[in-house]
Amino acid sequence: MRKLIVGVAVAGLVLVVGSAGMAFGNSSASDLPPTWHVHDGQTALGSQHKGISFFPQILGISTAQYLADPARCPNATDKGLLPANGDGAVLRAGICTTSTQVIHLRTVPAGTSGPEGWQSIVWPSEPQNVTFYLVTPR
Repeated sequence: MRKLIVGVAVAGLVLVVGSAGMAFGNSSASDLPPTWHVHDGQTALGSQHKGISFFPQILGISTAQYLADPARCPNATDKGLLPANGDGAVLRAGICTTSTQVIHLRTVPAGTSGPEGWQSIVWPSEPQNVTFYLVTPR
């Protein structure tokens, strides 16, 4: 009888620990604060899911590698407070993160200078703008 009780207890413990591991191993928008979004390309799943955009290109990795650890970003709820940098309107300014990197972003009209030392990209869906970015370790 004692072996049966110990066996059931061990099986129960394995089940609890195993299910907790699965919950932590599945990273998705449900893990994000409500004022954040994830660029995982799963737009049909709701407003917290956005297209993958230029992130694989900025990070220098394949789309498959990127999707294993997509960028998570705070929503821009304060667009009226974005800096103008003296050269014009700023479309995007802020950060996004993966588990290992911080992606600093600033999108401005084409012809506008960006922060010193940052790289730039012009995305096909925004040809009138240039996005400056800096990737740093997290």
